[in-house]
Amino acid sequence: MREMRESPQLGSLRLLVRFIILSALLSAGAAALCVLTAALAGRLSPGPAVWAAALAVPAAFGAVTALLAGRYFNRRFRRLRDSFQTIIDGDLSVRLPVEGSGAFSAAYADFNRMAEELQNVRARRDEYVNTFTHEFKTPLTAIRGFAELLQEPGFTEAEQKKYLQIIASESTQLAELANDALLLTKLETGNLPVSRTTFWLDEQVSHCLLLLEGSAREKAQTLTADIAPVEFTGSVELLPHVWNNLVGNAIKYTPNGGHIRVSLQRQGDTAVFTVADDGIGMSDEVRSHIFDRYYQADPAHTRRGIGLGLPIVHSIVSLCGGRIQVESTPGAGSTFRVLLPGAEPTEAAGA
Repeated sequence: MREMRESPQLGSLRLLVRFIILSALLSAGAAALCVLTAALAGRLSPGPAVWAAALAVPAAFGAVTALLAGRYFNRRFRRLRDSFQTIIDGDLSVRLPVEGSGAFSAAYADFNRMAEELQNVRARRDEYVNTFTHEFKTPLTAIRGFAELLQEPGFTEAEQKKYLQIIASESTQLAELANDALLLTKLETGNLPVSRTTFWLDEQVSHCLLLLEGSAREKAQTLTADIAPVEFTGSVELLPHVWNNLVGNAIKYTPNGGHIRVSLQRQGDTAVFTVADDGIGMSDEVRSHIFDRYYQADPAHTRRGIGLGLPIVHSIVSLCGGRIQVESTPGAGSTFRVLLPGAEPTEAAGA
């Protein structure tokens, strides 16, 4: 079987030599063509010396020019290639000098942006892993502690019931963490089939609000809803994650006694879901990252969660062909607006 010959790579000495030889040959050929043209026109009667000079001088000039240009490009390309190898080896702190890099300035700038983004992704991933571990460890520790406590004699039935409720609550928290991580992975990898069903979206939203009403009542919050009848064609299985996460976040980040307003309206063939609160709000920096998978706006972890809710919301809305609009002012609250195509015509909604 015939072996494949390895082609010379950019930045290699073999390619530089070939480039020099090719440039010399092209320069000599061009000069020879000029001499030949002049001879045919009767303007020149070249002898051996003329032909030798006509070939040697341009060839030497072409070789020198190619050597200088080749060394320039090779040096800069090798630097770029070595930097890529550094990235592959795991060092994401490498950067290339853009100023003075000539024709490579755009490539160097793109490389630096890539390296910076990779470094940011790694930092968010590490933060996510730490947070995920912490959030898993907390309920596991509670479950283990109360399980060991229940093994000791002397507890009343009321105390046993209380401890069992804590174990059940922490187990639910663990299951939600695992389910959220699995759901987001499936959404991002496209391994979650989406079935489209026609259903009453207002009934689904109202059901989600009913489940969350108790959480708002515990914080003495006012939860008002303006829900219009909307018949909708979309994913009946995935969309509850959107409503639960957005309204749940509004309750979570709104102080006791605050106000939360939820509305659902139909605008043409688009269903518009809005949740607004007068909670802590967000800065522009935080708002620009809230849909990033590994981003945590609360580095101290004073609130439970690992930051998967909004990435899940964004993935589901995108999968359904919709979009999310976010408005927020620090200290004044936030407004999330979800626009989803698929609302049925007015005649169908009124049927």
